[in-house]
Amino acid sequence: MRAEILRLEPTPEAAPDLGGRCLDPARWEAAWRRFLDEDYVGALELARCCLDCLASEQRSACTSGPTVRDAIVLAARCLFQLDRRDDLEVLLASAGRWGLVADDLPELEAVQLAFGCKAGEYARVATACTSWIEARSGQLAPGLADFLYLRGLARSHLGEGRTAREDAESAHALFRLLGRPFERARTANLLGIVAFRESRYDEAEDWWRRAHELHAELGMLKNMGGNRLNLGIAAYKRGRFQRAEGELQAAVRLLSQVDARVSLCRAGLALGQVLRLRGRLRAARVQLLDAFRQAGTLGLPREEALALEYLGDVQRDEGRLDHALRYYDRAQAIATSIAPDGDIATEVGHRQGECLGRLGRHAEAVAALRQSLGRARRLGDRFEEGAIRRTLATSLMAVADPDSAVAAITGSMRLLREVGAEHELAESLLVAAGIGLARVESGLLEEPASVLEDAWQDALAALHLHLRLAGEDGIRRARETVARVADRRHRLETCPAPATAVRAGTRAPAARPAPVRIVHVSSIMRDLLQLADAFADSDEPVLIIGETGTGKELFARRLHERSRRCGRELVAVNVSAVPESLFAREFFGHVRGAYSGADGDGQGLASCSDGGTLFLDEIGDLPLELQPRLLRLLQDGTYQAVGDPAQRHADIRLIAATNADLRAQVAAGRFRADLYYRLRILELRLPPLRERREDIMPLLRHLLSEAAGRPVDLSAYFSHRSLERAQAHCWPGNVRELAMVARQAHVQLAGCGKVRLDLESLDGERLLLEGPSAAVATPSLPRADGEPAGGRALILAALAATRGNRAQAARRLGVSRSTLYRHLERLGIEALPVGGVADQ
Repeated sequence: MRAEILRLEPTPEAAPDLGGRCLDPARWEAAWRRFLDEDYVGALELARCCLDCLASEQRSACTSGPTVRDAIVLAARCLFQLDRRDDLEVLLASAGRWGLVADDLPELEAVQLAFGCKAGEYARVATACTSWIEARSGQLAPGLADFLYLRGLARSHLGEGRTAREDAESAHALFRLLGRPFERARTANLLGIVAFRESRYDEAEDWWRRAHELHAELGMLKNMGGNRLNLGIAAYKRGRFQRAEGELQAAVRLLSQVDARVSLCRAGLALGQVLRLRGRLRAARVQLLDAFRQAGTLGLPREEALALEYLGDVQRDEGRLDHALRYYDRAQAIATSIAPDGDIATEVGHRQGECLGRLGRHAEAVAALRQSLGRARRLGDRFEEGAIRRTLATSLMAVADPDSAVAAITGSMRLLREVGAEHELAESLLVAAGIGLARVESGLLEEPASVLEDAWQDALAALHLHLRLAGEDGIRRARETVARVADRRHRLETCPAPATAVRAGTRAPAARPAPVRIVHVSSIMRDLLQLADAFADSDEPVLIIGETGTGKELFARRLHERSRRCGRELVAVNVSAVPESLFAREFFGHVRGAYSGADGDGQGLASCSDGGTLFLDEIGDLPLELQPRLLRLLQDGTYQAVGDPAQRHADIRLIAATNADLRAQVAAGRFRADLYYRLRILELRLPPLRERREDIMPLLRHLLSEAAGRPVDLSAYFSHRSLERAQAHCWPGNVRELAMVARQAHVQLAGCGKVRLDLESLDGERLLLEGPSAAVATPSLPRADGEPAGGRALILAALAATRGNRAQAARRLGVSRSTLYRHLERLGIEALPVGGVADQ
């Protein structure tokens, strides 16, 4: 049956009066029952029968009961459910022949607009509904509830949560007064959706349960399935994946009974996402690809965008980040065409930023994440805002902005606690613990104990949540984080054994120094320190390669203090400082009478470092004839003291360091190849300072504070232009050269009251550093067409010095506050670090 029922021609004399004529109650009841049973084809056929009988029987007008008008509205709703939009136009034309005009049938216009929502024409629908409502302002017009509902539906898709909720609540109240349970249930479902998008999950579930009860009373399987679908989505948002899967499977069973293809597509999408979250990636991909094909067949652009988004998630979880980005780009193109600032565009933007961060494109990631964060705030989506803040915190750490990262992750945890999103909260707690550890390891904290305690509490809370959620991967990662923090706490509470003096053979004093601090904020150093910590528990030799002044001895000390040998000696010796004639006895010791003047036995480095660690700096200077004996010590743990034929044993872990090219020395015959390969089983390559410029300002401040014996501010020593020059300098001497500058600056300021350093590096590069009183030009901030070296560092230094007060920071930098805001946004710097104060 197609549109012929809609072109039914009443007799001419009866036409003016047919609109209010009564229908046969039995036939009408049967048609309505078919509609509630979601047999829309049958309901449409029975509606035609009602009209056929009316035309032949010429019933009189009635004052109560179903009328022609009701039959036509029912036919329109059936056409909507059957996706027969063209036939609706025929019905509208036919209505006039029954003596009905458009103003008498607002429900038909509402059905037209509902088709617009189904096609994703949300802005047009919202505008049309507003025009209709405003034209009847002050009236309780028939159809008002329907138009309020439709406008609320359209606004919810456009991300206008507050006004969508107001419209839907008004519509729900009107439907209740009018005794229309079907429409009331539908509106309760919409109110659940609006609450869900604002991350008010308890309220959403309450509305959906009300809708489910009403639909169950009406016997509407399709709508009951839709309610179970929504309850499943709410469950997975809260991290209850097992319950979510159960709800979604129940939804699929209900929807399959009535062949509800659109809702089945949506249930397939949600089920695919839950399968992914439970780690079943292959099953998730199959499910999501099927849902994507269904969405394309049914012409559902929103569902197509969601399918592409979720398929991108699968690629991301499998580590195929480039593939994931392609999926996200396609999803974003569709989402933007539907609602540029809607929920899907926000979610996809978040995922794009996350992938960019994982690919190392951190500046792009911060920009993308800030854009998505703004959208989430405008939508009132606290769940997505919390998740975005977590990802943003990770990227901010990567661009060396730990204060902003702390602010971002703190906000993430607060929001996710408020909405009860336990899985996402557990993930944010793990990130918070990681950030706390990174800050402790950065060496920038004078009192790291409180930060480490916070990291400990965050890690324990994450483990508790993951245990409750019973996700194997989450439990594993949480336990690893707890173990890392526990190890760091233990090391902080029990300081490691001290290193000996660099002179060979002398034992270290008994006093315990503080744990080694390697000051850094750069991701390259953070990754290197994690690698060093992974090497620490091994007994294999470690070869540290780096230019002079890059911190090779600090890394050696860190390797020792984090190893199981930390309670024994770390014997450090500079090989190039030992005279060649004394090498053998300095390394291996001697017995009495071994040479003229040997009046007693002498311990060597091997004996002193037995059970501990031997650090040989400048290993490339080790004499060639001594190299086989060192190799034997490494391989067999045996050696001979000078003058003693007996074999001796020593349990030694060797750490060697060099700034030379050992491979070239092997080729030249100055270093044994077998020793070279034995040394480089584990290798650390330390980057020069010019390759980690974000560490220059924190290091300079740390070194100045050490020289002064108290925390200091860079601006007390140097002008902004000088700091820019320092940031751009190549520092061929690396941290050692930077330390020299810091000591000279402190001496000048203490003795002369001002700083002026005119330095020339060994490579001939000049560096002029002056105090703030010598600055005559306005501080140079990043320009719109490019960022001069030091721009980010200057801003971060100003914010740190003013504890996040942007107005004071702008004054320090010599720019307007609006200019500073613009640079903060462009550079992805959180304006108010933790512990900051509001602008005055």
